[in-house]
Order: sequence, then structure tokens, then C-alpha cells
Amino acid sequence: MTNDQAVWLASGVRTPFVAVDGPFAKRDSLTLSVPVVLAMAAEANGAIDFGVWGSVVLNLAYNNLAREVWLESKLDPHVPTFTTIMQCSTSMVGVFEAAGMLGEKRAALALVGGVESMSRAQIGLTENLSVWLRRVFQARSMKQRIELLRTLHLHDIRLHVPEVKNRVTGRSMGEHTEDMAKD
Repeated sequence: MTNDQAVWLASGVRTPFVAVDGPFAKRDSLTLSVPVVLAMAAEANGAIDFGVWGSVVLNLAYNNLAREVWLESKLDPHVPTFTTIMQCSTSMVGVFEAAGMLGEKRAALALVGGVESMSRAQIGLTENLSVWLRRVFQARSMKQRIELLRTLHLHDIRLHVPEVKNRVTGRSMGEHTEDMAKD
């Protein structure tokens, strides 16, 4: 990119912040994103070259949230989209990623944003139980399934409730941000 090329950031649209299990509790990240993306796309008059969309806690049903949102919004399916994850900085990192892809002989306009629905964070199975279940479904005979029953341990039969915190420190991104601000 040359020095005479300007990069513009347009003001965005958003849903309001609401409490967990509040007014948007029945809406997942996909259904929260679609009206926002549609409003942003309307401002761009359909001239978007690519999209970047992210979330803090991924939903297991969407392996590429950005693509799901794009297609659910019925936007041009030929426009590439990708999902980015950087906890509380997802949208900002998406802007940085998009900025690196914009320029002469490349894309001219990107749609970037993020979403979160903590009311809809999924509770999952432990990793060992997930692997065991996959093997049971892949077994080709009842005998193989019965043999797999012997490999299941009682301590593996539990749910995994995700927490939005660092595994090493046990603290949330917000707590780390508060420390950084104090420093």
C-alpha cells in the first residue's frame, strides 16, 4: 500500500449489551449476527470483498461462524469469509486482519465484526467421553460396541462446563485487562 492510499473505518452497528439470560437469552450468536451483518451490508451497497466475523465462545454447530452468518444473511455466496477468535479483542483483531488484506490490487472493502451470546454457551462432554462416543458410533458390530463399554471409566462420564478464563491463570480476560490498566 502506498502512502497516498487512505484506509477508512466506518462506524458500525450493534446489538445492545444485555445481561446473561436477559432479553436475548434465546438467541445464539448466529441469530444475533444476521441483522447486524445485514445492516452493515446495506450501508456498503453490496460492494464487500470479504468478511471477517468472530466470537469469544464458539458454538459446536458452526465450524465457520463467519460463513454461516454470511450465508444465513443471504449475501453473495462467492464472497469469502472467515472466522477469527481473540476473546474480548475479536473484532479489533478482525479489523487488523482485514487491514492487512486491503490495498491496491487486492480487496477494497471488508465487513468485520464479532458477536457473543454467553446465555447460549454450550456445555460439552469431557474429551475422553467424546472420543469414546465417537468410537462407539464408528464400531461396525455389536461385539465391538460391547468391547468399548469395558474401556469407559466412571470419571469420564461427566459434563464439561466451559468458563471464559485463561487455563493457566484461572482469570478472565477482563481481570487481566484491569491489571494492565492499573499498571
